[in-house]
Amino acid sequence: MGKRALTAAVFTVAFLALTVGASLFVSAGSEESLPSKSDASCLKCHNYDKQANILAGKFVDLSRKAKTIQLQIGPEMEVIHFDDATVLKNAPAMKDIPKQESVRVTYAKKDGKTYAREVEVKKGLEVPGDKLASVEEVAKLVAMGPEKGRYVLLDSRPGPAYDEGHIPTAKKMPFFAFDELQEKVLPADKEMLQIYYCSGFS
Repeated sequence: MGKRALTAAVFTVAFLALTVGASLFVSAGSEESLPSKSDASCLKCHNYDKQANILAGKFVDLSRKAKTIQLQIGPEMEVIHFDDATVLKNAPAMKDIPKQESVRVTYAKKDGKTYAREVEVKKGLEVPGDKLASVEEVAKLVAMGPEKGRYVLLDSRPGPAYDEGHIPTAKKMPFFAFDELQEKVLPADKEMLQIYYCSGFS
């Protein structure tokens, strides 16, 4: 093969690689933005209603033959297909997802059907015992007040829950707004005790 032919071959391969790479990039970046649907219980702690391509609710059942899962979202039942490309988190297999467990599905549409790209099972949070504060300890600090007790109490539930009622001296800090609020709410003194609470472990 002459120099000119070799240069042309290299150019052709490079061009094909760029073309294929560009088309893959366009495909990956042009996924359809689909509306999200979430059970009211999920929206107490998550802002899925402001995101796209999310289905969140309670796991009801699985059909291994049809390769579908059923998700209860409010009064409606969603049938969602899965395949070998579906990523499963916090469960060894679809059949091991406990019934009535909270599940979040990132989905896409294919051939008129709903397909799960990712299925994430709610995972309980384990907090080391030495990081937990008892009700009595918190009550004692609250009675002293933040300055004397040298603490900041942070309510990490969604804003409406805080507005309905909260522990005295607590500051509103929904966990999904942590990055946005940390400079405004967290104390400048990093040695100050920070106590977080929500409807469960925070």
